[in-house]
Amino acid sequence: MKRLEEALEQVSKAIEVVRFFKCDSAAALLEMAELELRMKVHDISEAELSAFCHELENRVHTSGRGQVIPLRPKYERLARRKST
Repeated sequence: MKRLEEALEQVSKAIEVVRFFKCDSAAALLEMAELELRMKVHDISEAELSAFCHELENRVHTSGRGQVIPLRPKYERLARRKST
């Protein structure tokens, strides 16, 4: 697991670099890789992540306070694709 955590650290650093140079597509791809690595390190399945996101969305809608802002819509599409 240590090697995976080291890879995650390197990907996180790479994201900072490509963002600095305004390489948005590269940053988005690296962010997807970062999410997958974090999920692997913390043993979170795609189904669990999706369920968590939906629960947060439901709580915001039922409370009447706040608004859901899709920060990472690509991740949700990726999770849906892989779960089918």
